Amino acid sequence: MRPSFGQRLAIAAAAFVCCLAPPPSAAAPVAESAPAAAPTDLAGQIDLLLQAKFLARARIGLLVVDMATGARLYEKNPDLGLNPASNIKLVTTAAALSLLGPEHRYVTRVYAKKGALKGHTVDGDLYLKGGGDPSLVTADLYQLASDLRALGVTKITGGLVLDSTAYDRDELPPLFDQKDELASFRAPGGATAVNFGTYVVLARPGAGEGDPAIVAIDPPVPSLKLKANTTTTATGARNQLKLAIGTTEAGVVEIAVDGTIGKDAAAAEYRYPVARPAEYAGEVFRLVLKQRGVSLGRAAVKFEAVPEDSERLALVRSEPLSVLVRSVNKLSNNYVAEHILKSLDDHTPASFAGGLARVRTWLAGLGVGVDGFVYNNGSGLYDANRISAAQLVQLLIAVHRDFRYGADFLASLPIAGVDGTLRGRMQEGRAARFVRAKTGSLDGVSTLSGYAGAVGRPPLAFAILFNDLDTFAAPQARDLQNQIAELLAGAVAARP
Repeated sequence: MRPSFGQRLAIAAAAFVCCLAPPPSAAAPVAESAPAAAPTDLAGQIDLLLQAKFLARARIGLLVVDMATGARLYEKNPDLGLNPASNIKLVTTAAALSLLGPEHRYVTRVYAKKGALKGHTVDGDLYLKGGGDPSLVTADLYQLASDLRALGVTKITGGLVLDSTAYDRDELPPLFDQKDELASFRAPGGATAVNFGTYVVLARPGAGEGDPAIVAIDPPVPSLKLKANTTTTATGARNQLKLAIGTTEAGVVEIAVDGTIGKDAAAAEYRYPVARPAEYAGEVFRLVLKQRGVSLGRAAVKFEAVPEDSERLALVRSEPLSVLVRSVNKLSNNYVAEHILKSLDDHTPASFAGGLARVRTWLAGLGVGVDGFVYNNGSGLYDANRISAAQLVQLLIAVHRDFRYGADFLASLPIAGVDGTLRGRMQEGRAARFVRAKTGSLDGVSTLSGYAGAVGRPPLAFAILFNDLDTFAAPQARDLQNQIAELLAGAVAARP
């Protein structure tokens, strides 16, 4: 069994003495030197860990700063600009909390022309105006429809009109086109997008052996067509379902589900991105209105701005930004990160270019050096950003010291051994609950940046960036980062 990195801290390299004299007699054996002692100081221990073979060709940026004194406790290439992967979400969320405030909420509204509501009827069109809410889901649209019913509305003589003018366009975030992946983490967004720009295919075993599996699309809108050819088998919990996604010339997405599923298999969920977020949101709201007993006179959904002579009939607000950023940092949600980034543009319609420029300006104003800083998207997906360990640590220190939003930022970070992307890491030992840090992972990239603390003591701020890792080295990189975090938590706890 290969030794763990912790065991490698106790390396014993015996040194043998060589000489030209004749060998001594059996009565006078050659003396062996004592095993080399493992380093006891923090810098020496980290140095030893970084000698791991899998890091031989990697580029490393690492910095640890004592927030009590400002002293650098460890550094290795701290000014080297590297791909931070999802650690760039630290920049995006910190900027958002500072610029918008932790109390900020995104609002989605329903309008009709002034005077159009007459009894149970809206005489004309119903307008759904998006506010760029990254957390808007079908349940929110049900709330809007229920509020309309509470007003007595049962009929719209016109149709549904979507106003997505808060953003410049529906689109993929910058540089997401580097890979053509049909993945839920790579969904396009817009001002009136819903369900994180995705739909879900649900499947579970049929009633008995030989029966078709129960397969459905949620939500079941017209632009998504399901073709299922499945069988329930006696093979226990085995799931051998296969999904194929295609799009017709008319823009209808066809989802083919084939294969078998064991009668004892758990329900399965498959999530995929939609191609046209606004159109999808319109379909979902039409479905919800129908289910709530509100009829529309026109089937087709139109897209235009809400007229000035309109009155608001209903609205739904997102959770505060202080809550939304938790899904960004704890769960590393790319979709929410990019929506928040775009909303930072203080011009209308908001654009990614405007949001990115405002964050760069904010970061420089915070006192963080921006030489070599490259910021092209807010989530860190693909090869889009460059930041150094020193810049990340400067950010972490500045944000932690700002009473206005520092606590909300800290609360958004995964807690070692407890939740988010650190739930399964550092579950035992000194770091558990005493390290809060953002993870990052891409092909060849592994990062971890945040804080290591102890009861009654100021924390350490740290950034660990590994680039150019060999294939399949990610587990080793995470293990080594865990060990460094354990050392940091121990160093804080050991202070007098």
